[in-house]
Amino acid sequence: FEMVNVFTCANGNCVPYSQVCNLVDDCGDGTDEDGCNNHIVCSDKSLLKKSYMPLSSLCDGKYDCLDLSDETSCCQRELINDITLKVSSWFIGTLSLVLNGIIPVRNLYTIKTVKTFSALTDKVLITLISIGDLLVGIYLFFIVSIDAYHGKNFCKKQIDWLVSSHCSVLGVVSTVGSQIS
Repeated sequence: FEMVNVFTCANGNCVPYSQVCNLVDDCGDGTDEDGCNNHIVCSDKSLLKKSYMPLSSLCDGKYDCLDLSDETSCCQRELINDITLKVSSWFIGTLSLVLNGIIPVRNLYTIKTVKTFSALTDKVLITLISIGDLLVGIYLFFIVSIDAYHGKNFCKKQIDWLVSSHCSVLGVVSTVGSQIS
């Protein structure tokens, strides 16, 4: 067995030099990939082993690492990229909060004065629709607020946002609001 063409791993194992820097942990301890400049190391904390991606996967618009680290370091994307969508979301969200906040209160206050079942049904349905629209307005308002807060740094915070309870709550608010409406 010839030892000249063999790489000695830090754990004592040996692998052929052809397996050094090949994006695979052949040693079992990663030392055959340490110091190589042909890849990035995904910082997936959930994995017990490191994972390696070729440099061509860095900032290519596709998420190759489980923690999205191959895209977040170079991404300049915002939560809402289009300025027209941002402005209309601010406008609709704010308008929905104001107007749909007034309608249910006004209808609940005047519901005592209703004399017919038909008028009562109309008031209740209009109140339900405005509550649904209010929830959608709350969703829009918070989404554009989060976009304004993070700006171009959203990519770096994207994974934290997606797994946060805030995102989950807003998803529920949006779903319930659209179903009621």
